[in-house]
Amino acid sequence: MSADTDTLFSKRPDWADVTPIPQDDGPNPLVPIAYAPEYSDAMNYFRAVLSSKERSDRVLKLTEYLVRKNPGHYTVWQYRLETLMELTNDFTAELDFIESMAEDNPKSYQIWHHRQSIIAKTQDSTNEIAFINRALEEDSKNYHAWTYRQWVVSTFSLWDGEIPDVDRLLDDDIRNNSAWNQRYWVFKNRPQGFTDEDLEGEVQYVLERVLIAPRNESPWRYLKGIIKLQNKSLLDFPMVEQTCITLRDRGQALPHGLAMLMDINIERQNFEEARQICATLEDYDPIRQKYWRYRAKQLPQPEPNAHVDDVLRNT
Repeated sequence: MSADTDTLFSKRPDWADVTPIPQDDGPNPLVPIAYAPEYSDAMNYFRAVLSSKERSDRVLKLTEYLVRKNPGHYTVWQYRLETLMELTNDFTAELDFIESMAEDNPKSYQIWHHRQSIIAKTQDSTNEIAFINRALEEDSKNYHAWTYRQWVVSTFSLWDGEIPDVDRLLDDDIRNNSAWNQRYWVFKNRPQGFTDEDLEGEVQYVLERVLIAPRNESPWRYLKGIIKLQNKSLLDFPMVEQTCITLRDRGQALPHGLAMLMDINIERQNFEEARQICATLEDYDPIRQKYWRYRAKQLPQPEPNAHVDDVLRNT
Protein backbone atom coordinates (compact mmCIF):
# COMPACT_ATOMS: atom_id res chain seq x y z
CA MET A 1 0.00 0.00 0.00
CA SER A 2 1.31 3.48 -0.85
CA ALA A 3 2.92 5.27 2.08
CA ASP A 4 1.15 8.52 1.33
CA THR A 5 -2.39 7.15 1.59
CA ASP A 6 -4.49 8.33 4.51
CA THR A 7 -5.85 4.87 5.27
CA LEU A 8 -5.52 4.49 9.01
CA PHE A 9 -2.83 2.06 10.07
CA SER A 10 -5.32 0.58 12.49
CA LYS A 11 -7.36 -0.45 9.43
CA ARG A 12 -4.50 -2.01 7.52
CA PRO A 13 -4.33 -5.82 7.61
CA ASP A 14 -0.53 -5.88 7.51
CA TRP A 15 -0.46 -4.03 10.86
CA ALA A 16 -3.03 -6.19 12.63
CA ASP A 17 -0.35 -7.97 14.69
CA VAL A 18 0.85 -4.72 16.30
CA THR A 19 -0.68 -3.23 19.43
CA PRO A 20 -0.59 0.55 19.08
CA ILE A 21 0.72 2.69 21.93
CA PRO A 22 -1.28 5.91 22.38
CA GLN A 23 0.38 9.14 23.40
CA ASP A 24 0.37 9.56 27.16
CA ASP A 25 -0.37 13.16 28.06
CA GLY A 26 -1.13 12.35 31.69
CA PRO A 27 -4.55 12.26 33.40
CA ASN A 28 -5.44 15.93 32.95
CA PRO A 29 -3.58 17.48 30.00
CA LEU A 30 -3.86 21.24 30.17
CA VAL A 31 -3.59 22.00 26.45
CA PRO A 32 -3.56 18.77 24.45
CA ILE A 33 -2.36 19.09 20.88
CA ALA A 34 -5.13 18.60 18.34
CA TYR A 35 -3.37 16.10 16.08
CA ALA A 36 -5.12 15.04 12.88
CA PRO A 37 -6.70 11.62 13.51
CA GLU A 38 -4.67 9.89 10.78
CA TYR A 39 -1.40 11.35 12.12
CA SER A 40 -2.23 10.39 15.69
CA ASP A 41 -3.11 6.87 14.55
CA ALA A 42 0.20 6.50 12.70
CA MET A 43 2.18 7.80 15.68
CA ASN A 44 0.51 5.19 17.89
CA TYR A 45 1.98 2.50 15.64
CA PHE A 46 5.34 4.26 15.47
CA ARG A 47 5.59 4.17 19.28
CA ALA A 48 4.85 0.48 19.12
CA VAL A 49 7.63 -0.33 16.63
CA LEU A 50 9.97 2.00 18.49
CA SER A 51 9.25 0.04 21.66
CA SER A 52 9.73 -3.35 19.99
CA LYS A 53 12.73 -2.16 17.92
CA GLU A 54 11.23 -3.57 14.77
CA ARG A 55 13.22 -3.01 11.57
CA SER A 56 11.26 -3.92 8.47
CA ASP A 57 9.94 -2.69 5.14
CA ARG A 58 6.64 -1.79 6.74
CA VAL A 59 8.51 0.39 9.22
CA LEU A 60 9.98 2.26 6.26
CA LYS A 61 6.48 2.78 4.87
CA LEU A 62 5.26 3.98 8.26
CA THR A 63 8.12 6.42 8.70
CA GLU A 64 7.72 7.70 5.15
CA TYR A 65 4.07 8.39 5.86
CA LEU A 66 4.96 10.26 9.06
CA VAL A 67 7.73 12.44 7.65
CA ARG A 68 5.51 13.40 4.75
CA LYS A 69 2.99 14.57 7.34
CA ASN A 70 5.64 16.13 9.59
CA PRO A 71 9.00 16.68 7.84
CA GLY A 72 10.57 18.04 11.01
CA HIS A 73 10.05 14.95 13.18
CA TYR A 74 13.64 14.15 14.06
CA THR A 75 12.88 10.95 15.99
CA VAL A 76 11.03 9.45 13.04
CA TRP A 77 13.86 10.38 10.65
CA GLN A 78 16.42 8.88 13.00
CA TYR A 79 14.54 5.61 13.36
CA ARG A 80 14.08 5.48 9.59
CA LEU A 81 17.83 5.92 9.17
CA GLU A 82 18.63 3.14 11.65
CA THR A 83 16.15 0.83 9.91
CA LEU A 84 17.64 1.57 6.49
CA MET A 85 21.14 0.87 7.74
CA GLU A 86 20.05 -2.58 8.93
CA LEU A 87 18.01 -3.52 5.87
CA THR A 88 19.96 -2.37 2.82
CA ASN A 89 23.18 -1.22 1.24
CA ASP A 90 21.44 0.28 -1.80
CA PHE A 91 20.22 3.78 -0.99
CA THR A 92 19.32 4.92 -4.51
CA ALA A 93 15.59 4.97 -3.85
CA GLU A 94 16.12 6.71 -0.53
CA LEU A 95 18.16 9.48 -2.13
CA ASP A 96 15.39 10.02 -4.66
CA PHE A 97 12.89 10.17 -1.80
CA ILE A 98 15.05 12.71 0.05
CA GLU A 99 15.26 14.92 -3.03
CA SER A 100 11.48 14.90 -3.43
CA MET A 101 11.12 15.81 0.23
CA ALA A 102 13.73 18.57 -0.05
CA GLU A 103 11.92 20.12 -3.00
CA ASP A 104 8.83 20.64 -0.86
CA ASN A 105 10.65 21.30 2.43
CA PRO A 106 13.97 22.96 1.55
CA LYS A 107 14.45 24.44 5.04
CA SER A 108 13.96 21.19 6.98
CA TYR A 109 17.19 20.53 8.84
CA GLN A 110 16.18 16.91 9.40
CA ILE A 111 16.02 16.18 5.66
CA TRP A 112 19.51 17.55 5.03
CA HIS A 113 20.92 15.69 8.03
CA HIS A 114 19.32 12.47 6.80
CA ARG A 115 20.93 12.87 3.39
CA GLN A 116 24.29 13.60 4.96
CA SER A 117 24.04 10.42 7.01
CA ILE A 118 23.23 8.36 3.91
CA ILE A 119 26.16 9.82 1.96
CA ALA A 120 28.48 9.30 4.91
CA LYS A 121 27.49 5.63 4.75
CA THR A 122 27.81 5.20 0.98
CA GLN A 123 30.89 7.41 0.62
CA ASP A 124 29.59 8.29 -2.84
CA SER A 125 29.35 12.03 -3.49
CA THR A 126 28.95 11.72 -7.27
CA ASN A 127 25.56 13.44 -7.43
CA GLU A 128 25.75 15.70 -4.41
CA ILE A 129 26.97 18.99 -5.88
CA ALA A 130 24.37 18.72 -8.64
CA PHE A 131 21.69 18.01 -5.99
CA ILE A 132 22.79 21.03 -3.96
CA ASN A 133 22.88 23.24 -7.05
CA ARG A 134 19.29 22.30 -7.82
CA ALA A 135 18.32 23.37 -4.31
CA LEU A 136 20.24 26.63 -4.69
CA GLU A 137 18.44 27.36 -7.95
CA GLU A 138 15.24 27.52 -5.89
CA ASP A 139 16.80 29.49 -3.03
CA SER A 140 20.38 30.64 -3.52
CA LYS A 141 20.71 31.52 0.18
CA ASN A 142 19.42 28.27 1.68
CA TYR A 143 21.50 27.94 4.83
CA HIS A 144 21.03 24.16 5.03
CA ALA A 145 22.13 23.66 1.43
CA TRP A 146 25.29 25.71 1.98
CA THR A 147 26.10 23.95 5.26
CA TYR A 148 25.67 20.56 3.61
CA ARG A 149 27.77 21.74 0.65
CA GLN A 150 30.66 22.59 2.95
CA TRP A 151 30.49 19.14 4.47
CA VAL A 152 30.45 17.47 1.04
CA VAL A 153 33.31 19.58 -0.31
CA SER A 154 35.55 19.07 2.72
CA THR A 155 34.71 15.39 3.24
CA PHE A 156 35.25 14.35 -0.38
CA SER A 157 37.90 16.95 -1.32
CA LEU A 158 35.80 18.58 -4.04
CA TRP A 159 37.65 21.89 -3.77
CA ASP A 160 38.54 22.35 -7.42
CA GLY A 161 35.01 23.03 -8.61
CA GLU A 162 33.94 25.39 -5.86
CA ILE A 163 35.29 28.75 -6.99
CA PRO A 164 33.89 28.36 -10.55
CA ASP A 165 30.49 27.52 -9.02
CA VAL A 166 30.69 30.52 -6.70
CA ASP A 167 31.67 32.73 -9.66
CA ARG A 168 28.55 31.56 -11.47
CA LEU A 169 26.31 32.24 -8.49
CA LEU A 170 27.77 35.72 -8.00
CA ASP A 171 27.35 36.46 -11.70
CA ASP A 172 23.68 35.54 -11.25
CA ASP A 173 23.30 37.62 -8.09
CA ILE A 174 26.15 39.82 -6.95
CA ARG A 175 24.33 40.36 -3.63
CA ASN A 176 24.35 36.67 -2.73
CA ASN A 177 25.96 36.96 0.70
CA SER A 178 25.97 33.16 1.06
CA ALA A 179 28.12 32.82 -2.07
CA TRP A 180 30.55 35.46 -0.76
CA ASN A 181 30.76 33.52 2.50
CA GLN A 182 31.41 30.29 0.61
CA ARG A 183 34.19 31.96 -1.38
CA TYR A 184 35.96 32.98 1.82
CA TRP A 185 35.43 29.53 3.35
CA VAL A 186 37.04 27.82 0.36
CA PHE A 187 40.16 30.00 0.38
CA LYS A 188 40.51 29.65 4.13
CA ASN A 189 40.11 25.87 4.27
CA ARG A 190 41.31 24.34 0.99
CA PRO A 191 44.41 22.14 1.39
CA GLN A 192 46.52 24.07 -1.13
CA GLY A 193 46.20 27.21 0.96
CA PHE A 194 45.94 30.82 -0.13
CA THR A 195 48.91 32.68 -1.61
CA ASP A 196 49.83 36.33 -2.07
CA GLU A 197 49.17 35.85 -5.78
CA ASP A 198 45.70 34.50 -4.98
CA LEU A 199 45.09 37.55 -2.79
CA GLU A 200 46.07 39.97 -5.56
CA GLY A 201 43.57 38.31 -7.85
CA GLU A 202 40.83 38.36 -5.21
CA VAL A 203 41.31 42.04 -4.43
CA GLN A 204 40.92 42.85 -8.11
CA TYR A 205 37.91 40.54 -8.37
CA VAL A 206 36.15 42.27 -5.46
CA LEU A 207 36.93 45.83 -6.57
CA GLU A 208 35.42 45.18 -9.99
CA ARG A 209 32.22 44.08 -8.27
CA VAL A 210 31.93 46.85 -5.71
CA LEU A 211 31.93 49.28 -8.63
CA ILE A 212 28.83 47.47 -9.90
CA ALA A 213 26.95 47.43 -6.57
CA PRO A 214 28.73 49.74 -4.11
CA ARG A 215 25.95 49.60 -1.51
CA ASN A 216 26.18 45.82 -1.28
CA GLU A 217 27.91 45.14 2.02
CA SER A 218 29.00 41.55 1.36
CA PRO A 219 31.99 42.18 -0.97
CA TRP A 220 33.30 44.92 1.32
CA ARG A 221 33.23 42.53 4.27
CA TYR A 222 34.77 39.81 2.14
CA LEU A 223 37.55 42.15 1.04
CA LYS A 224 38.55 43.00 4.60
CA GLY A 225 38.38 39.35 5.60
CA ILE A 226 40.41 38.00 2.72
CA ILE A 227 43.15 40.62 3.24
CA LYS A 228 43.28 39.79 6.94
CA LEU A 229 43.41 36.07 6.10
CA GLN A 230 46.79 36.64 4.44
CA ASN A 231 47.97 38.86 7.31
CA LYS A 232 48.10 41.89 5.04
CA SER A 233 46.95 45.47 5.48
CA LEU A 234 44.59 47.64 3.48
CA LEU A 235 47.62 49.86 2.93
CA ASP A 236 49.25 47.05 0.96
CA PHE A 237 46.66 47.54 -1.78
CA PRO A 238 46.54 51.16 -2.98
CA MET A 239 43.85 50.23 -5.51
CA VAL A 240 41.41 49.73 -2.62
CA GLU A 241 41.79 53.35 -1.52
CA GLN A 242 41.60 54.55 -5.11
CA THR A 243 38.35 52.66 -5.65
CA CYS A 244 36.88 54.18 -2.49
CA ILE A 245 37.87 57.66 -3.66
CA THR A 246 36.37 57.00 -7.11
CA LEU A 247 33.08 55.99 -5.48
CA ARG A 248 33.21 59.01 -3.17
CA ASP A 249 33.67 61.33 -6.12
CA ARG A 250 30.69 59.71 -7.82
CA GLY A 251 28.57 60.12 -4.68
CA GLN A 252 28.35 56.32 -4.34
CA ALA A 253 30.62 55.67 -1.38
CA LEU A 254 27.98 55.67 1.37
CA PRO A 255 28.28 53.89 3.62
CA HIS A 256 30.71 51.05 2.87
CA GLY A 257 33.25 52.84 0.71
CA LEU A 258 33.57 55.67 3.23
CA ALA A 259 33.81 53.17 6.07
CA MET A 260 36.72 51.50 4.32
CA LEU A 261 38.36 54.90 3.74
CA MET A 262 38.03 55.46 7.46
CA ASP A 263 39.76 52.12 8.16
CA ILE A 264 42.54 53.00 5.72
CA ASN A 265 43.12 56.34 7.46
CA ILE A 266 43.18 54.64 10.85
CA GLU A 267 45.83 52.19 9.62
CA ARG A 268 47.75 55.20 8.30
CA GLN A 269 47.25 56.86 11.73
CA ASN A 270 45.57 59.81 10.06
CA PHE A 271 43.06 60.03 12.89
CA GLU A 272 41.75 63.50 12.09
CA GLU A 273 40.69 62.41 8.60
CA ALA A 274 39.14 59.28 10.08
CA ARG A 275 37.22 61.45 12.55
CA GLN A 276 35.86 63.60 9.72
CA ILE A 277 34.70 60.50 7.86
CA CYS A 278 32.93 59.30 11.00
CA ALA A 279 31.12 62.64 11.21
CA THR A 280 30.00 62.29 7.59
CA LEU A 281 28.77 58.78 8.23
CA GLU A 282 26.86 59.97 11.31
CA ASP A 283 24.97 62.41 9.09
CA TYR A 284 24.32 60.15 6.11
CA ASP A 285 23.94 56.72 7.73
CA PRO A 286 21.38 57.47 10.46
CA ILE A 287 20.56 53.82 11.19
CA ARG A 288 24.14 53.32 12.44
CA GLN A 289 24.63 56.85 13.71
CA LYS A 290 25.48 55.72 17.26
CA TYR A 291 27.94 53.18 15.90
CA TRP A 292 29.87 55.80 13.94
CA ARG A 293 29.84 58.09 16.97
CA TYR A 294 31.27 55.22 19.00
CA ARG A 295 33.97 54.59 16.39
CA ALA A 296 34.95 58.25 16.51
CA LYS A 297 35.27 58.13 20.30
CA GLN A 298 37.61 55.15 20.04
CA LEU A 299 40.10 57.15 17.96
CA PRO A 300 43.08 58.70 19.75
CA GLN A 301 42.21 62.26 20.70
CA PRO A 302 44.36 65.08 19.26
CA GLU A 303 47.03 66.38 21.60
CA PRO A 304 46.41 69.91 22.92
CA ASN A 305 48.33 72.77 21.28
CA ALA A 306 51.62 73.05 23.14
CA HIS A 307 51.91 76.85 22.61
CA VAL A 308 48.48 77.42 24.08
CA ASP A 309 49.39 75.30 27.08
CA ASP A 310 52.53 77.41 27.69
CA VAL A 311 50.52 80.65 27.50
CA LEU A 312 47.96 79.34 29.94
CA ARG A 313 50.68 78.28 32.40
CA ASN A 314 52.33 81.72 32.26
CA THR A 315 49.12 83.70 32.95
